[in-house]
Amino acid sequence: MNKRTITLILVAYLTVIWVAVIFRIDYFPLTWVPMYSGYKPSETISVKVFDKDKEQKGFKVTYQDGSTGYVSSKDLNIPKPHFRRLYNDLLPDSKLFETAPPKHQQGNIELGMINRWIRGLNKEESRSVVDREWGMFWTLNKTLGHEPSDPKFIIRIEADQQHRVYRKDDLLRQDVGNVQIDTRRALIEWREEWLPGWGHGSR
Repeated sequence: MNKRTITLILVAYLTVIWVAVIFRIDYFPLTWVPMYSGYKPSETISVKVFDKDKEQKGFKVTYQDGSTGYVSSKDLNIPKPHFRRLYNDLLPDSKLFETAPPKHQQGNIELGMINRWIRGLNKEESRSVVDREWGMFWTLNKTLGHEPSDPKFIIRIEADQQHRVYRKDDLLRQDVGNVQIDTRRALIEWREEWLPGWGHGSR
């Protein structure tokens, strides 16, 4: 392999990567990071029921003044795929709701003895804890420019989603009639204990 061939390969590779970055495509195969994924065996297969109207509306929210409304991807000014992940991560049984990504565990929990000694951590103590509920309120309110003293400060966030659940054994027999509808719902509410940390972005 000569120098020109190597140069062309590198140019092609970097072009693909930068296209993914510029167009904010997080599902590009060449940008996947295996350390962030994991496989969990299951006897069933769950398929999301697509609801266009619900996706356009987004989160159902309750404001401090008692009124209700919706927060969509347009309101947050983020691409729809990013908004779907934000929406899905709030729901029970989502990958990020159940547990932190493997790299978070590696960086925060499975620290070496010297790292723990430097940070003054006990054997089972985490370096930091991810509070996803706090993060959701911070993300929505800060993006929309709402502060705790505002009447339109979001104090409740709701999400729900339907899934069709099939058993793998039934699918192997080509039996798709035996299906269950699983509705996943999430409701989180603002906690006054978070208020002191609001000004500097920590709970």
